[in-house]
Amino acid sequence: MCRMHVYGCALALLAACSKAEEPTPTPATAVPTEAPTIAITGTPIPASAAPSASASGSASVVASAAPPASAAPVASTPASAMKAIASASSAPAAPPEAKALADAPKDAGAAPVAPVALRPAATRMSGKNFTLDAASPGCRVDTPCTMTLRLVASGEYHVNKEYPYKFIASPGGGVQFLGSGDANTFSRASGDFREEGEKAATLTVRFKPTAPGDAKVSGTYKMSVCSSENCQIETQAVSLSVPVM
Repeated sequence: MCRMHVYGCALALLAACSKAEEPTPTPATAVPTEAPTIAITGTPIPASAAPSASASGSASVVASAAPPASAAPVASTPASAMKAIASASSAPAAPPEAKALADAPKDAGAAPVAPVALRPAATRMSGKNFTLDAASPGCRVDTPCTMTLRLVASGEYHVNKEYPYKFIASPGGGVQFLGSGDANTFSRASGDFREEGEKAATLTVRFKPTAPGDAKVSGTYKMSVCSSENCQIETQAVSLSVPVM
């Protein structure tokens, strides 16, 4: 019995030595050309339970989040724009005079039209012991204008300081008279008469032409000149053709 026990122990020791001398297998990861095979154990999932719907939904979200191709900025410059840039860069520079004209305001070249110059009119009437000059600087349509009647006494005569000098205008002739009281009456009393020393005086007739051409300013001037011995009263007809622009 003791021999059998020793024999069994020897067999066990021999088996242990044989097992220790076996070569260690090379790990699978040492081969660079092959990926290790991983075995997954567990309960298989039925095909009906696979998250196909969620996968398709995720794909839809990803697809919709991507910007459309039309919204992407165009990086390339159109050929027409490149051609225009090349033409502009190759064109010769404009001279300073041309640039100054181009930069000037558009309305600077249109010089204001000067108004047509007025054409004066005058006439002289000579009487006994006096002269009467009717004159106007010229008029414009629908603009107030004047005619002056300047009386100059001659010889030993002088202006009558007591006489009510008065001009009564004749309506018509393309003229609207502008008297301060009666529109057709101009007088010493209304301030239209002004003495200029002993020998001269001027009465001013105001009017407005209503049409271009020649305005006929006419009427009757009642006036007087005196000497140391007597006074002379006159009723002088007046007519002056005034150019109207």
